[in-house]
Amino acid sequence: MIKKTFWYLMLGLSFALFVLTLVQSNVFLLIASLALAFLVRVKGNKVLFGAYDRIRKEKIERLKKMRES
Repeated sequence: MIKKTFWYLMLGLSFALFVLTLVQSNVFLLIASLALAFLVRVKGNKVLFGAYDRIRKEKIERLKKMRES
């Protein structure tokens, strides 16, 4: 649960930096925001969206089996 909270906070921070970048037009904040978003996408994806991805994969496999039948 702590990992999930950490990654949600990182995602929120990335979004806040992005919005701040839009307001201030600061390139360095944009780069920091993109780097943080990439880090969340690569490292935190399994923690944040693992259950969703698993259910989605099961649905796709079930639909493939139905189409083959």
